[in-house]
Amino acid sequence: MMKRTFSKLMILAAAVCLLLGGCSAPADSAAAPFDPEAATQAVLDSGAFSVELSELDAAQLYDFSGYGLDDSALTASKAYSASGFAEQVSVTVWKDEASAKAAVDMFKTYLEDMAATYKDYAPAEVPKLENAVLEQRGTSVLLAVANDADAVKTAVEGLK
Repeated sequence: MMKRTFSKLMILAAAVCLLLGGCSAPADSAAAPFDPEAATQAVLDSGAFSVELSELDAAQLYDFSGYGLDDSALTASKAYSASGFAEQVSVTVWKDEASAKAAVDMFKTYLEDMAATYKDYAPAEVPKLENAVLEQRGTSVLLAVANDADAVKTAVEGLK
């Protein structure tokens, strides 16, 4: 009787664990890092941008050290931006997840700074910055500021 009760409890515990998702790995460690080339191309191909973007060096585009981030921790990147517009897409890869998390925090500050800058001379760009897609996967970070944030989200979901 005791053995049967224990077995039922184990089955019940397993079912609850599966239903609640409590046994799954954390999202950051479960998802493979973004590939800079493939991820930026997928977002570019999504039709999310209202202007043409040109390839730039991510370290120059974002001035990581100016935001207090050690850019020597950057191991790979791909970035595109439009001159005079807020629209951009980048994937940066960092030496470890802690550096990637610091980059996410830096990008949040960067987006706030850019919104303040664009507020006076190009206010139509501000909603794009406010709806930016910012996602960390492992040691990588994707940032996209686009005319159509939903198209970016769909493209990013397709990269899983």
